[in-house]
Amino acid sequence: MTSGQGDAPEEEFVEALVELRAEASVRDVVAWCSRYGIDVVPMAAGTLITGSGRQFAEAFGVPVEDRSRPRTLPVPPGLETTARSVTVLPTPTLGVRDLLP
Repeated sequence: MTSGQGDAPEEEFVEALVELRAEASVRDVVAWCSRYGIDVVPMAAGTLITGSGRQFAEAFGVPVEDRSRPRTLPVPPGLETTARSVTVLPTPTLGVRDLLP
């Protein structure tokens, strides 16, 4: 996977936050995401999921193109009882503060 902004959208590295329902388990997200090759990192109130734009498009049924701002994806049927929301994070940009020692 690549992370450059000049990459084709289907090859760009994508990160998204999945907010879990109160009764849901991270294991349910792991099981669903593994079918699409999407990685899952447990967090306090949900999970961070990562993969290529192609993997996300296949899993969520929509292309993940403009990532200048956070974007909420529709919760797919396989995650309806597990996920409250899925939010794609914006593409990180190198800023002046990142260049300072």
